[in-house]
Amino acid sequence: MSDEPIQDILIVGGGTAGWMTAAYLVTAFGDTVRIKLMEAPSIPKIGVGEATIPNLQAVFFDFLGIPEADWMREVNGAFKTAVKFINWRKPRDGETSTHFYHPFGILPYIDGVHLPQYWFHLTRGSGDPVDYECFTQAPLMDAQLAPKFLDGRSAVPHAWHFDAHLVADFLCRWASARGVIRILDEVKHVSLDGRGFIASVQTAGGHKIEADLFIDCTGFRGLLINKALGEPFIDMSDHLLCDSAVAAPIPNDDTMRGIDPYTGAIAMKSGWTWKIPMLKRFGSGYVYSSKFATVDEAARDFCKLWNLDESKTDLNKIRFRTGRNRRAWVNNCVSIGLSSCFLEPLESTGIYFITAAIYQLAKHFPTRAFDPALVERFNREIEFMFDDCRDFVQAHYFTSTRDDSPFWLANKYGLVLSDNIKEKVEIYKCGLSVNPPLSTEGDYYGAFENEFHHFWTNERYYCIFAGMGFLPDHALPRLAYRVAAVEEAKRIFAQIKQTQRDLSRSLPTNFEYLRQFHAGKGAMRQVNGAIRQSVV
Repeated sequence: MSDEPIQDILIVGGGTAGWMTAAYLVTAFGDTVRIKLMEAPSIPKIGVGEATIPNLQAVFFDFLGIPEADWMREVNGAFKTAVKFINWRKPRDGETSTHFYHPFGILPYIDGVHLPQYWFHLTRGSGDPVDYECFTQAPLMDAQLAPKFLDGRSAVPHAWHFDAHLVADFLCRWASARGVIRILDEVKHVSLDGRGFIASVQTAGGHKIEADLFIDCTGFRGLLINKALGEPFIDMSDHLLCDSAVAAPIPNDDTMRGIDPYTGAIAMKSGWTWKIPMLKRFGSGYVYSSKFATVDEAARDFCKLWNLDESKTDLNKIRFRTGRNRRAWVNNCVSIGLSSCFLEPLESTGIYFITAAIYQLAKHFPTRAFDPALVERFNREIEFMFDDCRDFVQAHYFTSTRDDSPFWLANKYGLVLSDNIKEKVEIYKCGLSVNPPLSTEGDYYGAFENEFHHFWTNERYYCIFAGMGFLPDHALPRLAYRVAAVEEAKRIFAQIKQTQRDLSRSLPTNFEYLRQFHAGKGAMRQVNGAIRQSVV
């Protein structure tokens, strides 16, 4: 129980979670700790394409000191300005398309009232939808325009698409060049001390590795946190029904079809399919419920969607668990990534959960005493993050008007809903904002709390609810008395329309920008320094 500083960290598991953790911690603590990462080359990694949210640059890559252009060129990076939802509700009379967008960006408040609430006050949901009225991006995405000008200036907020395997490889080289030692081996046995803390791991190669802090990035296996320490995993399959996926990278003719600057989420009979566009291909996968479709049925429907020959398509078939560990941090072991929690990637939750956990670990980083108050605070943060995001993903299902299959009927009437999401729905229905509070801490980490909370703001609920046709029962009553504020909102709506017209004339297509960007001025940037590799 010494209060001495942590000296040795062992990260078990590579992939995106492991190497993001290694890169962040070596930046945060430098030469004061020794960091080793052990990964088993025989264990396959999950992922055929990854979508993110905008705070990845500010919270992760800026902290590492890596400019956007540098890492994007290493990972076949592309832009994402929204999620486009297709077929998530029944078409209304006369409608030719049921799509709607969940764009990025923080919308203004006028006289303390959020801009979408003025939209509903003025339109009652008729006319142009909220994503076209309140955000700049929607018509730009319809035209497949980039979020940046050709000279690199940003026009609208954006996140990214990239190849997750390339991200892990890039960060492996980057972190290894800064002192992280990579071990190619796998855990065969975990030894605990008298307190129940992990003392060491024995490897298949016959080595014993000791550390003060162990980080479990072993994916769904939960090799340290679940198997060695026995921490229970809280199953939440009654909150979200999807538990499986079939996935594959799919070639794309960029010249003919262009490159969408958004993630696609296409509703299917028993789930939904993601589309993550990058140069020359897009990653795609059908997330479905095994209660309502067999793997063969899912594979058939997925291949039919993209006009693929099922017999010639190598599909990655995935089973996943929905839920989280009761505690993400137990004794001297912290779980990060799939070993900690998992939600279907409907709103790009994967990288977000990893980034948030790393950030919180650095903020609550312990000494060898492992102060229980720090551990408990970390666990509360992860619990809130996961549960609130779970509720948000649920909102895509129980508000849908689709009733054309048993899967959609089960989502409409059979999901277990938390008190938190029930309260949010009630608040929304009476015209109020459902924003959670932002951090008021003044330190470095407090400054970045708001970067994370940007993901939780009212925009996301309004876009999904209104996009589904799930509207408030009435407008916010106080707006009937705020004539000047309503006039100011009209001015802002007109300004948004003008900006849409201006950018539509001046922005390049996403394909044009990415083709020029990745051509660059010569070959891709290389990371200096060889990988420091050892068996101990």
